[in-house]
Amino acid sequence: MIRPGVQDVVSQAKKLLVDSPFPELHAVDVDQQGEKVRLKGEVRTYFLKQLAQETVRSATGGIEVENELLVALRRRVH
Repeated sequence: MIRPGVQDVVSQAKKLLVDSPFPELHAVDVDQQGEKVRLKGEVRTYFLKQLAQETVRSATGGIEVENELLVALRRRVH
């Protein structure tokens, strides 16, 4: 059973990411999967992956956060 208010949590989590000073987090997709909040998308660093997770965790009120963000390390071309 899904806890009441999960959709509000998803909306709040999306807003926190959009309001982040890190533009890359603005494109992270947040949705509900059962009783979990799921993050999907791609970021450049593990720091941004963790930052997105912790930002969303602050909005979940104890609901599990499933972080499916991919870290796409881009190589520098000289």
